[in-house]
Amino acid sequence: MWILILGTLATQLGLLLYNLAYWRRRGLSPAVPSSQQSVGLPRLSILIPARNEMENLPRLLESLAPQLGDGVECWVCDDDSDDGTTEWLECHAERLGVQWFRSAPRPAEWVGKNWACYQLATRAQGEWLLFLDADVQGKHGFIDAIRAYLAGTDAQLVSAIPTFAPASLSVALLKLMVPFSVFTLLPLSLAETHPNPAFAFANGQFLALRKHDYARWLPHFFVRDAVLEDVALAALVKRHGGIVRILDGRAWLTVSMYPTLREAIDGFAKNAVAICRTLPMAVFVSAMLLLVYWYPLGAWLLASSQRGLATMAILAAVVIFGLSARVVGLPFRLGWLYAGSVFLGVGALARSMLWYRRGTVRWKGRVYRARL
Repeated sequence: MWILILGTLATQLGLLLYNLAYWRRRGLSPAVPSSQQSVGLPRLSILIPARNEMENLPRLLESLAPQLGDGVECWVCDDDSDDGTTEWLECHAERLGVQWFRSAPRPAEWVGKNWACYQLATRAQGEWLLFLDADVQGKHGFIDAIRAYLAGTDAQLVSAIPTFAPASLSVALLKLMVPFSVFTLLPLSLAETHPNPAFAFANGQFLALRKHDYARWLPHFFVRDAVLEDVALAALVKRHGGIVRILDGRAWLTVSMYPTLREAIDGFAKNAVAICRTLPMAVFVSAMLLLVYWYPLGAWLLASSQRGLATMAILAAVVIFGLSARVVGLPFRLGWLYAGSVFLGVGALARSMLWYRRGTVRWKGRVYRARL
């Protein structure tokens, strides 16, 4: 038992350290081009799908407005919002230099976000298409920085991981499962360059594709029914022989994501089983999380003869979760609360298994077929 637990922890910690070293080469440069240097940078279309984003969209568009023009346009697709988003766009979009439209009726087989992104792409005029979630915020100079990166990249798909700005401690603990899962299980070098779609990863909050590649591959059309569309898009790019780049966007980007724990659990539940790929694998992952990260806590409390091994396992878990927190700009001290992250993560995974077992997931007031 302890060989399995400590071996798993050692493997995850080793992979995490490897990924952190690799990721240092993927920082988005802090050097912001001047207006003269921006000449020759690729034209960029910022494309934002928005469904009931009244709390987030104004902040994002206000931050983007000074950076628009001179080769940068911004489009918003209002995806049947009923929370005031539509009315706000009617009043403020023109002032901010933002173009927007109401979504056409969604075809039954399409996931809402994919349908909105597909429509946005048809209107875009840029050489690169940058799909941004409405809850992302970019600092001043971010657009020039990303354009400078895109001008020299060899990738067909560029994604970025921002700083997480959780609304509460409980949401932070659940969101911590994202960098933990990615950075301790998936070598980033394989996620970027290996052609096998099994190594596909991208962050749907920030996705950039070349316009001509998008026109050739029609990625949102071919992943139209995928709830976990970002990973599906990365897999599609790999199948076409493309390269993915995953950037450290913490210096430039912040994402708020879910305002409440309930919404966070639902958001994770819609994707969790799809990330595991099958229901049996989701059950296995849940069991391993409890064994590796909870069993040592019980052994430390209840079995004094195992306390030495349990202490080693607990400290390793603290380091793993603490470093995972730093990946997304959260404090290392959250690692001491890793048991809470695991509890919330397994709970969200259990909810996801119930949803996928019944064949449907619910998100933002819509019901979609659970696709694996």
